[in-house]
Amino acid sequence: MEVRAARPPPARTMCGEAGSARGQGGFGEDDAAQFLRLDAAARAYVGFAVANAALLDLMFSAKHSPEASQALGATAHRWSEQLLGLIGDGQRRGEVRKGPLEQVALPVFAALHGFADLTVSGMLPESAAEHGLDDVIASVLRQCKPE
Repeated sequence: MEVRAARPPPARTMCGEAGSARGQGGFGEDDAAQFLRLDAAARAYVGFAVANAALLDLMFSAKHSPEASQALGATAHRWSEQLLGLIGDGQRRGEVRKGPLEQVALPVFAALHGFADLTVSGMLPESAAEHGLDDVIASVLRQCKPE
């Protein structure tokens, strides 16, 4: 699966173009910066996970092993720390809903990791794997949007 970089759609597209996953989000131009940051992080994670499924599995399983080095543990936690930083920055700018970082981040990480896992396992039809990440990102953005 190729995980392509996306450009933020114009506000008119985000606010209602029929048939577009992003178009169902109800986002305005002020959300474009948050979209770009989350889109880049999501595509980087899913791209890495799909291209390096065995390594990702090793990272997640080994970090809980008593024999795991501190360096491995730090590497395994780096992406989650970056995601928490992204969410915290968005909260400070008023682009992400308020709440404990871990509570806001959990559905984001679960959606991205779940999509990557479904893609790697072959559980998604090719059409869903190809365009499904757009839908996952749009859903995550809606969930993170301030009330």
